[in-house]
Amino acid sequence: MKHKVIIWAADDFNSLGLLRILGENDIDLFFLIKGKRGYAAKSQYCVNFKETSTYQQGYDFLMSTFRGEELKPIIITSGDGISVFIDQHKDDLEQYFIIPGTTEKGILEKYTDKNTMTKLAMDLGIVCPKSMYCQWDTNIDNVSYPCLIKPSHQKPGHYNEFKFKICKNKSELQNTLKMVRHDSEFILQDCIKKEKDLLVYGARLWNGETILAGCFIKDRLAECGSGSYGLLTKDIPMSVDTFKISAFLEKIDYHGLFSFEYGLVKDTAYFFEVNLRNDGTSHYFYQAGANIPLAYVCSCANMDYSSVSTIVTEDSWYIDELFDYENVVNGSISQKQYERDKAKATIYKYWSEKDPKPWQYMKNRRLKKMTQDMLLKRFRVYIIYVLDKLGLRK
Repeated sequence: MKHKVIIWAADDFNSLGLLRILGENDIDLFFLIKGKRGYAAKSQYCVNFKETSTYQQGYDFLMSTFRGEELKPIIITSGDGISVFIDQHKDDLEQYFIIPGTTEKGILEKYTDKNTMTKLAMDLGIVCPKSMYCQWDTNIDNVSYPCLIKPSHQKPGHYNEFKFKICKNKSELQNTLKMVRHDSEFILQDCIKKEKDLLVYGARLWNGETILAGCFIKDRLAECGSGSYGLLTKDIPMSVDTFKISAFLEKIDYHGLFSFEYGLVKDTAYFFEVNLRNDGTSHYFYQAGANIPLAYVCSCANMDYSSVSTIVTEDSWYIDELFDYENVVNGSISQKQYERDKAKATIYKYWSEKDPKPWQYMKNRRLKKMTQDMLLKRFRVYIIYVLDKLGLRK
């Protein structure tokens, strides 16, 4: 691989996964960090990096540093905000870099919005919860309860008020809408009584082929909202129509890494959202035998990727070895069940025998982060409300 690969992302477990996946395969990596260094930068595979405070600073650094490369560097990102920024600057960036996204400028930004992506999914015949666009002053007289409200997209210059919120009745929804910014946009959906969450991870390559690693079936979540225990398997349930996943990506002509998220209820999979960038579960699939990022990078470089394993090779259990324990603290599971599940797991979020420093860094900050996660889950909307009033925006 003669192309340099630039991971343009925040320093988090998503970028840590990409560093390990590509670093272990001897790719020439550069980590362009949005924000401050954290535990991903402590990886042994993070040799060359640059910290930037804003998307514009990152863009300026890219254009001043790498535009003279003999072979175009390949950019991979793991955040919606950077994906949208790349899309907005597509014309300039693609002159010097191989970038993920849609062929037509503006389409990726359009379908990062949960209202727009849900409409397209419904048009393609994908099963979705009943959904509607919502702002602070939307008429909610005909809403069914319980309902689920989620920000439709990340608004530049702001923290989202919450990742999602379940409202059991009209009063709870009214109180929630009183706390949000007047320019914030949401998707309001029927609250599906899901049995489990399911995520399909894959890539659409530059030859138009869509490859799927398999799926991650989540048994439970950590307080931050990420899956903290579940099964990695190549066997995607029949209720998930993989042909319609391909059709969705073909419709918008997207090339890059992606994930589709669903809620499972018996024999039905309800579409929740699509992430048009690398997913934070990529290194779980990698540990289970599927190297989707490497296949995608090879595709970008017009190299043969037929020898790259892209499908989960063996069913394997995953655990967030540091923060799944929050489910014991909040009473969701017993200590005995936690110990049984932990003993069964072979796939981890932070731990790597080859690369232990990021895990050690997070382990030392475990109690602090657990406290933050629990407080944010309960009071985030109020905290963001106060920060906005004080003018302390993101």
